[in-house]
Amino acid sequence: MLIIEDNALIALDLETQMEDLGCDVVGVAVTAAQAIDTARRTLPDLALVDLQLADGSRGQDAALVLRSELDVACIILSGSLHSVTEEERLAIRPLAMLSKPVLPHELGDVVSRYQKPHRQTKGL
Repeated sequence: MLIIEDNALIALDLETQMEDLGCDVVGVAVTAAQAIDTARRTLPDLALVDLQLADGSRGQDAALVLRSELDVACIILSGSLHSVTEEERLAIRPLAMLSKPVLPHELGDVVSRYQKPHRQTKGL
């Protein structure tokens, strides 16, 4: 799992939540470029993506590359979900688009639904 979030406190909270769900967090990226680089190096199977990142970059740009080049599933987490165009949404095919602040059970439900068939495919 890759976390793409520029707010350190939110990123730390998400990391803790994901680890509590049994996910291995491979990194935290604060910009779209850093997210793409980290994903190419670590090949996560899932990414949590904030839309407004440090340096003015856009999370949806990172999510588009992660989905199209690496087939990384994404969950969009943002207070500005309206900034994702329909075209971007169709290209990213997010597992969910959740408004911040995200309640732990909301995120946990989405991740659990994703993990179940994914683990069965891997024989876990």
